[in-house]
Amino acid sequence: MKPLLRIARLLLITSLGFTPFTWADNVQVTLDVKGMTCPLCVTVVNQALRKTDGVIKAKANLKTEQAVVTVADDFNLDKLITAVDATGYKGSINKVEKQS
Repeated sequence: MKPLLRIARLLLITSLGFTPFTWADNVQVTLDVKGMTCPLCVTVVNQALRKTDGVIKAKANLKTEQAVVTVADDFNLDKLITAVDATGYKGSINKVEKQS
């Protein structure tokens, strides 16, 4: 029964347009976030980024005034800036690195 379940899952996943290669192509984006002054600021930025469709992982840091966000390779990075700016802080892209 287990092999049949694996085949069914694979068929479902591929019918939705996903392939194993889709999961591996991620980008790590480092954002500069100006205006954070306390731990609550970090929480607000984290929540805003994590609620953004397509964000896989997000972690803001008060000390560095940055947020590191993992997204898919084809993600529109302007969405990250919009999410940060909507919180009242100023976001800008510092670095983009491909992950394997």
